[in-house]
Amino acid sequence: MVIRRVTILKLASAVLLATGVATVGVVAEAPAAQAAPARPTVSVSNSGQLTAALRKAAPGQVISLRDGTYTGRFVASRSGAGSAPITLVGSRKAVLTTGSKRAAYGLHVTGKNWVLRGFSVSNSAKGIVLDNSDNTVIDGVAVTAIGQEGIHIRTSSSHVTVRNSVVDGTGQWIAGFGEGIYVGSGVGNWREIMGSKTTPDRSDNVLIENNRISNTAAEGIDIKEGTTGGRVARNVFKNAGYSGANYGDSWMDVKGNDYAIWDNSGSGTRLDAFQVHAPVKGWGGGNRFRNNSVAGGVPGHEVNVSSATPGNVVYCKPWKSARGLSNIKCR
Repeated sequence: MVIRRVTILKLASAVLLATGVATVGVVAEAPAAQAAPARPTVSVSNSGQLTAALRKAAPGQVISLRDGTYTGRFVASRSGAGSAPITLVGSRKAVLTTGSKRAAYGLHVTGKNWVLRGFSVSNSAKGIVLDNSDNTVIDGVAVTAIGQEGIHIRTSSSHVTVRNSVVDGTGQWIAGFGEGIYVGSGVGNWREIMGSKTTPDRSDNVLIENNRISNTAAEGIDIKEGTTGGRVARNVFKNAGYSGANYGDSWMDVKGNDYAIWDNSGSGTRLDAFQVHAPVKGWGGGNRFRNNSVAGGVPGHEVNVSSATPGNVVYCKPWKSARGLSNIKCR
């Protein structure tokens, strides 16, 4: 017969109480903590199932997309946790679409801590839009044939990562709004997006790396005033910023502060590979350009700095842009 220790402790306590002896120091063992049950993977194969799964998603949940076309307006409003994000995953043959380049968002993420991996978004007005979606990761997705911007990170969505993805064919409805990857909001949209014309959209500390960005009517990457501290590395641009509409004439336009931009490469654009502007005083400064490369098809500068905000640095290197490395002295 085995007697548990907690039973012995209870018996000892009863004896001591009966004899009038103090029972100080006699403590029963607490029950062992129970681990939280793992969330099962939910496999979906049609638009209704996907909508329901997004609505019910909880931290740690994995939503797996079977191959096929999902037509609708999909909203990911639930939030994951730092150690337990919500994951939406599928192959490139799992395609989210609204069915029209003039209609809505292929995927609208308004919750925090999501991982979006592997699937495609196509034939929608906008591809993937993040609003107030901190710590979300977009990894290995394909966003193609989009009416306006491909991926938009806005409403103070901070610490977002976009990596290993393909963005191709944006601006097919409105060329001037056809950015590939768009970070933050322009000052003219702060009132609408943030509720005040003086409150910046602080979509800060965004990492954009190892993506292929091509055939974007506006900039391949547009970094807006009000955002700070992002990193843009090892992306490949092809024919990004080709239309000239709404000043879309470069691979990348930087209007934020303190961005590190390195090891990017590509060919083909309307004017410059990289541009720095300051539409609002105090923005468009402290940005650093290192070891980027142009293969050809850039009729302007590799880095054209028109911002008077201090701190922009272009590190010296060989160049193949028609007007030279930069319009400012390299370091």
